[in-house]
Amino acid sequence: MTTTIEAPPQALTTHFLHHFDLAFGMVLELAEDFDDETARIAPAPHKPLVWFLGHLTCATDYFSTLHQGTESLVTEEFSRRFAGNDNQDWSIGPSLEEMIDLYKAVHARMRAFVAGLVPADLDSESPMEPFGDDRLKNLGKALSIIQMHDAYHCGQIGCLRVALGKHVPF
Repeated sequence: MTTTIEAPPQALTTHFLHHFDLAFGMVLELAEDFDDETARIAPAPHKPLVWFLGHLTCATDYFSTLHQGTESLVTEEFSRRFAGNDNQDWSIGPSLEEMIDLYKAVHARMRAFVAGLVPADLDSESPMEPFGDDRLKNLGKALSIIQMHDAYHCGQIGCLRVALGKHVPF
C-alpha cells in the first residue's frame, strides 16, 4: 500500500495567500450592500465602487500576465477604462455582478499560482518588461506591491462607503 503525503505548505506562501485573501475578502465585504446604481456614484473626490473593482481587477490581471505568462482576462478597452485614474461616465459599462465575477476570476487565477510558489521563486524575474514600475519585474516585490495596492484601495472604498452614508463593516 502506497501512502501519499502532501508536503507542508511553505510558511512564506501561506503568508502571501493569507494577506492576498484578506484584502480580497475585504473588498467583497465592502461591496456587499451596493446595488448596480449605487456602485456607479461617488461624491467628489471619491471614485465609484465599479472603478475600484475594475482597477483592482486590472492590477491582478496585469500581475498574472507578467509572472504567470497568462493571457489577459480583460479587454484593452476595459484596461484603458479602469487601470488609470481618469474620470469617466461610470453609468455605462459592465454590471456590478459582472465586475465582481471578473474580480473573483482574476483572484482565483493568481491565488492558484501563488499557492504553488516556493521561497526560491520569489527571486524570479518576469521575462517581460513591466509598465510603469520596475519593481514589478521581481516576483516577490510584485506580490508585496499587489497586496499593498489592494489594501490601500480597501481604505478608499471604506471612505467611499462613509461618504455614501454606509457603515464600514470592519
